[in-house]
Amino acid sequence: MSSLLGHRRREFPQSVRKAALKRCTRNSKAYCETCDAELGERTGIIFEHVTPDGLGGEPTLENCKVHCKTCADIKTHTEDNPRMRKADRTIKARFGLKPVRAKIQSKPFSKAPPQRKASAPTMKWRGF
Repeated sequence: MSSLLGHRRREFPQSVRKAALKRCTRNSKAYCETCDAELGERTGIIFEHVTPDGLGGEPTLENCKVHCKTCADIKTHTEDNPRMRKADRTIKARFGLKPVRAKIQSKPFSKAPPQRKASAPTMKWRGF
């Protein structure tokens, strides 16, 4: 809903990110909360909204998950984006917001000359 309204994404505050990282840390190493891969410089650390911000998800610890780059991309493309697109379509349909389609401005085809001899036999082509 908010993506349609132009709402800017609210990022997690540093206190929430620290608490989420602490939650997924074991033996002084951070792990992805989805695939349990060790997080670091090579895999990247992504703080992902469980309920997308565009659908009303608040930037709280309960709505924050720590993912590796791969898991974050999978969640975004398979769950979040389809839900956001459906919400946008629903709002647009509810309020009748359809794109205005302009007619193509081009010169129309010229009319064909009238056919004079529809019943006349065809002439054979003579190669010269």
